[in-house]
Amino acid sequence: MNNIININNVKKTYKMQFPFKRIDAVNGISFNVDENEVFGLLGPNGAGKSTTLKMLMGVIKPNSGNIEILSGSIIDRNIRKKIGFLPENPSFYQFLTAYETLDFIAGLFNVPKELKQDRIKTLIGLVGLSEAMHNPVGSFSKGMVQRLGMAQALINDPEILVLDEPMSGLDPIGRKEMKDIILMMKRRGKTLVFSSHILPDIEMLADKVCVINKGTVVGIGYIHDIIKSELKEFDIEILTNDTINKMLEKYKDECKYFSIHENKIFITITDHIKAEEIVNLVRDNDGKVLSFIPRENKLEDYFMNLMKD
Repeated sequence: MNNIININNVKKTYKMQFPFKRIDAVNGISFNVDENEVFGLLGPNGAGKSTTLKMLMGVIKPNSGNIEILSGSIIDRNIRKKIGFLPENPSFYQFLTAYETLDFIAGLFNVPKELKQDRIKTLIGLVGLSEAMHNPVGSFSKGMVQRLGMAQALINDPEILVLDEPMSGLDPIGRKEMKDIILMMKRRGKTLVFSSHILPDIEMLADKVCVINKGTVVGIGYIHDIIKSELKEFDIEILTNDTINKMLEKYKDECKYFSIHENKIFITITDHIKAEEIVNLVRDNDGKVLSFIPRENKLEDYFMNLMKD
């Protein structure tokens, strides 16, 4: 695969005057992003995700380390024109309409006149703002501003999209549409880097995930490697009797969860051999297995384990 973004040992420290102290917002982060990859930056609020993306985009400068994008630097105008950026809280001129906003931004990117009008209308339709196209941005809700922010990130038909919390402020319909746009851009051969603290968003969209906590990388890998097909645990619900209750007591200490309620036993166990033993024991003693649900590893398990360290 071809690396088109390389971040190597990047640090960003802020100095506070009153009281005087140093805050290490990003402390030696390194990762690579491959061409046509959806790269998810995952972490709790305040982990350093937005600071990292702002340094990638040249909005703020790192104190040390190296950032390379498209084999060059973000300060190169020819590289900047190949990138689309959606900040965490996009802001636009309040008196301009959505159409006028995109027309203005298209002019900054020197989008050819013969393409500009059709591209603006296509993007406005793509993000679901067709009915509000001629309304002033000052009348927009947060979700509508977010949709417009996505449209402006696409106005120059970029090779790379950098999206900081792209689903922020969106209702369920907007979230679904934003996810569809991200997947569409990947199908078109774009490379995407997006940040989120929402685990299902990363799990659904990303090829690779980088987990950040307190300004450092605590885990990185491909989603298909993290979420392996291995079975993690088994949830078993049993319709039981006194005889079976006594027989199952010997498994209690080996279970992650073991509860008897009226004539039912609820068990969660990680050992698949023990799970099979329990099922066979119940069936051999006139009990009934009401449900047997195997659970696979999830990104949530990976993330929570990293947060414990």
